[in-house]
Amino acid sequence: MYITEAVLPTEVGLPTWRQKEFEEEKNSRALKEHLNFIDELRDKALFTMQKYKHLMARSYNRRMKGRQFRVGDLVLKLYSASHPRILGPGTYELEKMDGKPVPRTWHASKLSKFYC
Repeated sequence: MYITEAVLPTEVGLPTWRQKEFEEEKNSRALKEHLNFIDELRDKALFTMQKYKHLMARSYNRRMKGRQFRVGDLVLKLYSASHPRILGPGTYELEKMDGKPVPRTWHASKLSKFYC
């Protein structure tokens, strides 16, 4: 609506260095030069994000313990309220001691080895 420069109350009385030295043409030129480097900045940000993601994955993988189960191992299962049918790597089909199959597949994260 009104085209005026925002000025702090301390700058109303006396002009400051910022007000004296500001040149609109010089500022426009600097902004155009900055646009030339925008692709480089974007590439640098992408590289930084990928590096961070790699470091986080490596840190996570160091802390994780792999769970390997063999046929015949006794396991304890974590039973939660929702029971989605999980298919894919890391899932196991369980059976009871008498050989009857347990319904659904179970993911390795929900199982732990049972030691008698």
